[in-house]
Amino acid sequence: MAQTLEDLIRQLAESGTMSPELLSQVQQAMNDPSRLDEILKVLRDLGADQMGSPTLNIADFYQEGTKPYHSRWPIAADLPIPFSQLDRKTQFFVLFQEWTRREMEGSMALNAGQTQEATNIFKECLARAQEIEVAELVARSYEGLCRVSERLGDRTAARSYSQKAVQARTP
Repeated sequence: MAQTLEDLIRQLAESGTMSPELLSQVQQAMNDPSRLDEILKVLRDLGADQMGSPTLNIADFYQEGTKPYHSRWPIAADLPIPFSQLDRKTQFFVLFQEWTRREMEGSMALNAGQTQEATNIFKECLARAQEIEVAELVARSYEGLCRVSERLGDRTAARSYSQKAVQARTP
């Protein structure tokens, strides 16, 4: 018998591990706004929408400049015009949002026990954050790598990544 979305989310909250069924539903929802809204509503109804890192306001991190950004990775969002034709601020917003999407995918991989995939994604997040020069995203990328190291039982690496996260937030 198929479990409801609410049952799958309750199971995640109780076990700390994302089931393959929930992972599949979340991945499908990434490109379906109505499905994503449904998942978020279930999370809100269960009081599970307040966990994790606080939401960031992208505009708080944008710094004026003249040099355009470049996209080194594929962009999941459908853009109305090519990335290179966007103004610099819009490019920043797109790259920031892409970092956010990849961080979520890294967390999903980690919750599913896919530690190597999570490591690769968080390392990509780190490179993305460094490219757009957002210290908070650099710190969160290191925190993702720290969580992977903790899951693998590597205390030395976890401590190192934790220290790097603190350093990234220190002006």
